[in-house]
Amino acid sequence: MSAMDIKKEEALKRAIRMEEEGKRFYLQAADKSQSLLARRLFEELAREEDLHIKKIQEIYGRLKEGKLLGEWITSVADPSKLEKVFQDSLVEKAMDTTDDLEALRFALDREEKSIKYYGDLAEETADPQERRFYLTLSHEERGHYLQIMDSIEYLTDPVGWLRLQEKGGLDGG
Repeated sequence: MSAMDIKKEEALKRAIRMEEEGKRFYLQAADKSQSLLARRLFEELAREEDLHIKKIQEIYGRLKEGKLLGEWITSVADPSKLEKVFQDSLVEKAMDTTDDLEALRFALDREEKSIKYYGDLAEETADPQERRFYLTLSHEERGHYLQIMDSIEYLTDPVGWLRLQEKGGLDGG
């Protein structure tokens, strides 16, 4: 195995560990969440981390066998499910729950690190299909990041969040 192959193998092993750690964190945070929004968001994020783990393991197996990816990976998870969790939770009365907000802010940090890690891996590889895979993971982690940001905004200022979402009140539309 060449040095480049060992580097790829280590990168994928680290990616799996990061996703597993993320899943554990999200499940623990869901169990401790006091708000329905935070709980459902964490549960869905844990499910998506599972999908990421499965796809990374699949890619790892192919590369370990010396096979090319053989496909362009454009999606690993379903971002619309995260959006649905958020929309469904709007029926809940928002609570400024310190523990939930702290967990959400920690989750932001985790997602930011994942975005950077996958972005760096994309820049380092010469294989266009591998690059696309890493960029897809980075893109999905960025979607998680934005959903977490929305959740923080909603829990801290539900009226302001709704005003921004509606966007029609100020321009007469």
